Amino acid sequence: MQKNLYGAIGVLGVLGAAFWLTGCGGGGGGNNTLPGTPVQVNVQNAQWVAFQDGANGAWQTLAGAGNFSGAPRVTAPDGRYSVAFVCSGPKPTVHVVHTTLGEAPQFNATCGGGVSGIAIVNGSVQGLNGGQALVAIGESTGLSSGNTYTIPNVRVGIHDVIAVRLASGVPNRVWLQRGRQFTASTTYNIDFNQADGSIVRVFDVSSGTVSVSGIDTGANESATAQVFLQSAVRGSIVGLGATIIDGAVMRYPIIPSSILTAGESFRVKIVTSEARGIEAVTTTLPNSLSYTLPAPFTSPSFSVNSTGTIVVNAIGLSYTETPVRGYLLELSGSEQPARYQILISSSWLGNGNSYSTPVLSSLAGWDADWTLVRGQSLDVGLRVLVAPDSVPTGALWTTLQGSNPPAGFQLRYATRRQTLNP
Repeated sequence: MQKNLYGAIGVLGVLGAAFWLTGCGGGGGGNNTLPGTPVQVNVQNAQWVAFQDGANGAWQTLAGAGNFSGAPRVTAPDGRYSVAFVCSGPKPTVHVVHTTLGEAPQFNATCGGGVSGIAIVNGSVQGLNGGQALVAIGESTGLSSGNTYTIPNVRVGIHDVIAVRLASGVPNRVWLQRGRQFTASTTYNIDFNQADGSIVRVFDVSSGTVSVSGIDTGANESATAQVFLQSAVRGSIVGLGATIIDGAVMRYPIIPSSILTAGESFRVKIVTSEARGIEAVTTTLPNSLSYTLPAPFTSPSFSVNSTGTIVVNAIGLSYTETPVRGYLLELSGSEQPARYQILISSSWLGNGNSYSTPVLSSLAGWDADWTLVRGQSLDVGLRVLVAPDSVPTGALWTTLQGSNPPAGFQLRYATRRQTLNP
């Protein structure tokens, strides 16, 4: 069940003091004379929304379809609460978020943040001088073949375009255009011999390296690395590592500070075939970057009940690195009618070291097509999320969502995987 971190949690995020979720969807305000603390919940375009007060309270349906905006109350003294909602798609996704008032005094979600369109972008590449070009339009990339390139999967929208000229894999020159809009398939030509200008920047670069240690070659583990130039809202790949085995390195262009604009930074992303990874953001790129992978997540064990609605139990939620900020539990299967993505904050979990998935199928408005079925294999993945306390909860959750993290951001994660046969 190998997945990109962002694909795994595509709808989850906290922004500032509020819990923001995008990628997934009436009600009214609360009566302040009632016991407990109101938490504003806004969910749009979901097929169903439910709420739980406390860690063990009864779940209640908030909305059967469409939008919900209201303020259910949290009476639990520890401020724990949970929200569940279902997003439509080729396979419906049941999202469950376990959090606290301290982390998320407001909760917002929107279903339907999918891709509005895909474009094919191709063109000529001049000035290669016998080398090759890595062309990136946002996070979609292509390598030149001869004097042409093709990128078949560019998301319609506004992206930065970055082309890096390589000589034997070493970057030496960059083409950069910020904020280029792609509305349909088109031709986009690149000329590394073009003079540097105000719209398209063309400049020489030196090369830096990323090295990774801690790869378990005995388990045939491999890792890939990417380096992004990111603004507040956009990110584009400037370095794309071939598979890293046994600590080999990838190279990236060192973009001069004079080229950067306010708010731009660099994000390094390392992911292994065993679903271990690192995310880090820096304001500049040095001559070299070195990272040690997080330890394997070996402690959890999984089980499933034998009768009734499927309940997955995870026992042994402990990890060698600290501070653990939360866990992401994924349940899926090729023959299962739905998939589940469950975010468990460490504050909600408290001192517990086990977790059981909630039973939601008896609630009003629940559709049987969202219920996991017996007789079909169930892939389970539990990811531990480690980030220093200096990383705000908001930045951590929005990064899991796919937003650009701020400078100084750090995240380390490892995943325990197993296939169950309920």
